[in-house]
This record gives sequence, structure tokens and C-alpha cells, in this order.
Amino acid sequence: MSRTVATVWHASLSTLAVILYFLFVLPRWWELTGFSTHVLGTVLRILLGLVVAAMALPVAAVLKQSRKPEFGTPQLALSLRTGSIVAHLVAAVLITGTAISEIWLSLDSFGVWLFGIYGAAAAIAVLGIGAYYLAFVAEMPPPPPKPIKPKSEKKPRRWGKKSGEAKAEDAEDSETKDAEDAEDSDTDADAGDAADDEADATEIVEPTEADEPAPADDDKLRPSGKRQAKKGQ
Repeated sequence: MSRTVATVWHASLSTLAVILYFLFVLPRWWELTGFSTHVLGTVLRILLGLVVAAMALPVAAVLKQSRKPEFGTPQLALSLRTGSIVAHLVAAVLITGTAISEIWLSLDSFGVWLFGIYGAAAAIAVLGIGAYYLAFVAEMPPPPPKPIKPKSEKKPRRWGKKSGEAKAEDAEDSETKDAEDAEDSDTDADAGDAADDEADATEIVEPTEADEPAPADDDKLRPSGKRQAKKGQ
């Protein structure tokens, strides 16, 4: 049996089970309003249990086919299909057993418990249906890994591609740098001029002090007129 046939079979049985469940299990309006008899409802509920059990047959056929080693089916898909079969069978047993027990149990006394069992059976059947279709997703191969892209070196941005805010910030930074450079150059020039003036002043003062004659020494070296007259005599 091909998977397409099994899937169509399973989908058809699932649709029929949903219709029977809605009409004769919950909320069973036709039976509660007296449109259909209780015997007819019981028979259709038992039939619903058999339909749910039959839903496990296409799942079992696909599981048998996928177990072949040439297919290389992942273990997850096999586990999902096995769980789907178990869920269908458990739901079928619950629905059939509860439908048969309604022959002796009254809805007025045990209706809450009976409807609770029907709800649990429906939830288990839904899990079985979902597991069957999720198994096909588990069989899909994983996507190929993406190639690792080499890291590209960051290129400096050109002035023409910058935004208005970036241009404004760059202009402010350049103006600030120019102002600081101008202040530094003025300070250096003033300091150089002051140093030159001090050097010239020291050069001027030193020769004047060296050229001044020493009066005391001259007086000592020059002979007076009296001494010259005595020496002549």
C-alpha cells in the first residue's frame, strides 16, 4: 500500500469519525431532543469506536513499509507512528466500552463520568491523528548547513555618503581642532618672542658693564704731579 492511499484512507475515516462523534456522542442533540432513539445512538457510538480502531490500519501499513532498512526512516518517525496506532486503539476501546455501558447506566446518575470518558477518548484520538501526520515531517531531511561567509573588512566611509548629522559632527570636530591648533601656535609664538627679547636684553647689558672703566684702579695707577716733580729733581 502506497503512502498516498494510506493517507487518503486515514483522512476519510477521520472525517467520518468527527461527524459521528459530533452528532451522537457530544453534544448528541438529536438523541437528547428525542429526534433519534437511544438504541440508534448506542449503535452509532459503537460504530464510531470501530471506525476509530480502523484508523489504525493505514498507520500500521505505513509503519510496516517504513521499517524497511532501504528507506532509512528516522527513529522519531517510527516512534510517532507506533504511538499513533496505540492512541487510536485506546480511544476506540474507551468509546466502545462507554457506549456499551450506557445500556445499564443512566445519564442522570453517571452522565458526568460518561461524558468525561468520551472527552478523554476524543483527546487521545486527536493525539493519534496528529502523531501520524507529524511522522511525515520527521522523515524530511534536515536543511543543508549554510555556508560560512568570510568576514569582510570594514571599509572607511566616504565623505560623500555620510549623512547630514555625521557631516555636522565632523565639521564641528574639525573646527574645534583648528581652534586648538591656532591657540597653541599663538602661545608658542608669544613664548618665542619673549625668549628672544630676554636674550637681546642680556646681550646689551653685558657689553656695557664690560666697557665701563674702573675709576679706583686708574687713580692708583696714575702718578700725581708732585711725584713727577720730585722725580725730575
